[in-house]
Amino acid sequence: MGNLTAYRVLRVLALLGLGLALAGRPGEPAAEGVINAEAGLSHDNNLSRALAGTDIVSDTALNLAMSGGYAFVLGDRNAVTMTGDLRTAQFREFHGMSNVALGGSASWRGKFGVGALVPWTSVSASLAGEQYGDSIRNGLRTNVSLRAGKRFSEALELSGGGSFDRYRADDVMEGPTIPGVSISGDAFSLKGSSLFARADYAMSERWLVFAGISVRHGDVTASTRFHPETPILKYSTAFTRDPAFGPDYFAYRLTGTTWSYLAGASLGMTAHSSLNVGVTRALTYATDDFEYQDTQVNASVIFSY
Repeated sequence: MGNLTAYRVLRVLALLGLGLALAGRPGEPAAEGVINAEAGLSHDNNLSRALAGTDIVSDTALNLAMSGGYAFVLGDRNAVTMTGDLRTAQFREFHGMSNVALGGSASWRGKFGVGALVPWTSVSASLAGEQYGDSIRNGLRTNVSLRAGKRFSEALELSGGGSFDRYRADDVMEGPTIPGVSISGDAFSLKGSSLFARADYAMSERWLVFAGISVRHGDVTASTRFHPETPILKYSTAFTRDPAFGPDYFAYRLTGTTWSYLAGASLGMTAHSSLNVGVTRALTYATDDFEYQDTQVNASVIFSY
């Protein structure tokens, strides 16, 4: 199935999920409609993932997301959730990075016993077609993850797990013609695997603080102004023009390991809404000691029904 066909199927599934959530079926207590919405701002101080200071660009984005579907309660220990998902990010300066994603997700969550303090585990999968302001980045994103956790008290919960991700670009451009170099132009197709851990601590009935760490190994795409003598070409597996940042920028793909550190807080405003603030610091180590540094700051309001 081509990416265009898959995108159309995802659009139908997403609209169906949202419709089911809005319609509701009060006569069946085992199935509950769910709607989640999020709106916020994020700032990325190295949106291009560049190495050199002169090539690094930063930007702020308005982020909106909505998902809707059904949660099916299976006894007192298991639940399955299926939703249609819609999200968008609109950047203030680099409009080629602005995007809309439409897809669907499914998850299973089970508890190893009855009560709030028993361990739990979950498996989830998602896929979404993504459309960018610069169409060279359009593609299909998939993710599968396994999580497990345990609440050790009313205040403290620890969790962790692993995931596999893949992004397949729709339109693969030919690599640039460079004397003595033969290289693919598929710089935006990526795959990788991750391990992660997280701690959540409720300081009061309204305040929650959280921290996390993750490590991902796999493909990384970065963008930089191209210089014929740059050593990047020797280590890249793909290389192509990247007009999202300017006519002289090129995107390249290589293999790297990314360590990410997360810290933040959540303020419960009502029974169905919260204000979340978080900071993520990411360090990517690639071939020959190339190091990419990136900090993202996010603030959002989340509604759940």
